[in-house]
Amino acid sequence: MQLRSEGITWQEIDDELVILDTARSVYLTTNVAGAHLAKLLTEERSVEDLADALVAEYGIDRATAEADAAAFAADLAAKGLLR
Repeated sequence: MQLRSEGITWQEIDDELVILDTARSVYLTTNVAGAHLAKLLTEERSVEDLADALVAEYGIDRATAEADAAAFAADLAAKGLLR
């Protein structure tokens, strides 16, 4: 999965991210971890890749990282932000 590049803009504010789909007027705000994952999704990544990144960056357990990565990906997909 990867963030769509067309019609999307984002702004980083205090390590958090606001992603705006200008075509659909849909937006998503993230926390610091979400901002980290969103930046990774400028390239093709799997949920497992995102979970690995959360474990490496924040030292959380694998099960939590997988659940959080899957939930984040599902939210992006529901908002039409993935291609």
